Amino acid sequence: MKTFSVSEAVAEPFRQAGRRPMATIIWGLVLLAPSVLAFWAMIPLLSEMAAAGAFEPGGAADGPPFDDFGAMMQFQAWSHLANLLQLLGALFVTTAVIRAVFAGRRGDGAAFLRVSVHELYVAVVGVTIVIGVIIAMVAVVLLAVGIGLALSGLPDPWRALVYVAMGVAIALGFLALWGRLALIAPASLRYDTIAFVEGWKLGGGQTWRLMGLLIVQFLIAMVLGMALLLLIVIVALIVGGGVAVTNPDAMLAWLQGLPEQPALLLGVAVVLLLPMAWIQGFSQLLATAPFARAVLDLATEPGTAPEAISTDTAPMGD
Repeated sequence: MKTFSVSEAVAEPFRQAGRRPMATIIWGLVLLAPSVLAFWAMIPLLSEMAAAGAFEPGGAADGPPFDDFGAMMQFQAWSHLANLLQLLGALFVTTAVIRAVFAGRRGDGAAFLRVSVHELYVAVVGVTIVIGVIIAMVAVVLLAVGIGLALSGLPDPWRALVYVAMGVAIALGFLALWGRLALIAPASLRYDTIAFVEGWKLGGGQTWRLMGLLIVQFLIAMVLGMALLLLIVIVALIVGGGVAVTNPDAMLAWLQGLPEQPALLLGVAVVLLLPMAWIQGFSQLLATAPFARAVLDLATEPGTAPEAISTDTAPMGD
């Protein structure tokens, strides 16, 4: 039976980041651009709200003193646009990461970013999976509530043990399902079609390996998240002079003065841009590359080493 190496799959994001550092940064920039856009649009509004006393203690109880409806609507519009662009960015970067894994050592001047039918495949797969998972979660919750009500008459500790067993079973079932579903998008590029059937079949007999891979991904993501949080705290301390985080008055003064300090904002943005972009790009690598590597291994004949697979297609409309 074909199988894949969990260690090789876990190592794939690190391998890609080391082999393609510039591509990792470019992917991160694509993913960060909408957030930067939203933050830049939010700065004037935050300053106005701080000046109006919206963040002062007791403001929530008396009703927010800031009532510039036009500014709030403008901010909401920018936020919705940023969310849409973020989804598009994630689509293009996810597909690019799969291409990079399949490409082996072959380079690419455009960081494997394309506008092709493969992006359409991944979009269809993603939307379908999200809708299906939501429906499945609602069904599982309703079933769990029904079972819980039916067993409400059981004495403790048996009732508590049943509830715990149900929770564990749901968690394991979700991991098993997600591991199989995560193979479908890379399989769509591998087989050049919307590969629901092919991707699902590739995961046959690999349930425990895929679950283990997901758990290791989660642990690595936790470490990466803590490192990112530490970086944000350090930057906030530096920008705020070390007092804005612990002093509410200093925080208000800092918010009010942001629009008047474009040089400071630009300087911080320039200093943080590359490390933040790398972290964002690596995060997408961590989420996508292991499953692309698993598909590469599973789609290879037993006893042979995985070879580079070309996934380049003509742009849509050509």
